[in-house]
Amino acid sequence: MALICLTMGIGILSGCSGNNHQESHTESNNSAQEELHSNVSAQENQNESSTESKTEETSQNKEMYLPNTSPLTMTFSSGAGAWATSITLNRDGSFEGSYHDSDMGFIGEGYPHGTVYICKFSGVFDNIQQIDDNNYAMTLKEITTESTESKEWITDGVRYIASEPYGLESGKEFLFYTPQTSVKNLTEEFIGWGYGSVGLDSSQKTLDCYGLYNKGMGYGFFSSES
Repeated sequence: MALICLTMGIGILSGCSGNNHQESHTESNNSAQEELHSNVSAQENQNESSTESKTEETSQNKEMYLPNTSPLTMTFSSGAGAWATSITLNRDGSFEGSYHDSDMGFIGEGYPHGTVYICKFSGVFDNIQQIDDNNYAMTLKEITTESTESKEWITDGVRYIASEPYGLESGKEFLFYTPQTSVKNLTEEFIGWGYGSVGLDSSQKTLDCYGLYNKGMGYGFFSSES
C-alpha cells in the first residue's frame, strides 16, 4: 500500500513538472514570435521612411524650367533716349546680355564722336517656381560682368566707359510672365516700362508678350515675341 501511494505521488509530481515545462516552452515561443513581429514592423517602418525620404529628395532636386521653348531676347528700355539693356534668356534660367547708353554730345579731346557707356554680362536665375499657369518666380543667383583692361578707352573717336548691367545691377527676386498674363495683375511700375518699350497699355486684357519683372527695383524687361 505504501508502495502504491509512493508511485502515485511520483506520477503526480512528474505530471506537474511536465505541465510547467510545457507552459515555459509556450511562453518562450510567444516571446520569440513577438520579437520577430516587432523586428519586421521596425524594418517596414524604416523602408517606408527611406522611400518617403528618397521621393522628397527627388522632388526637391527636380529642375523647373521656364515655359519658353527657345531663347528669348528681352529688353529693358524707356523707349526714349539711346540706352537699353538686352538679355537672351534660356529655359534653364541662364542668360547673357549687354547694356549701352550713347551720349554723342559728350565729346572731348580724342573722342569727337561722343561717349558710350557699355557693359557685357552673363548670369543665372535659379529656384524657378511656377506660381500659376502664367507666372513664375525665380531668384538671381549670380551675374558676372565682362572684364576690360581699363574702365575707359577710346576707339575710332568714341570714348567707352565700363558700366553696370542696368536693370540687373540690384534686386534678387524676379517674376517671369507669359503673354497670357492678365494686365490687371501687373504693377503700375511694370506697365510703365512696358508702355515705353512695347506700347503696353493698362486697358488691354493680357500682356501679349513675355515679361521679366525685377521686384526689388520695379524694372521691366519685355520680349518682342508673343
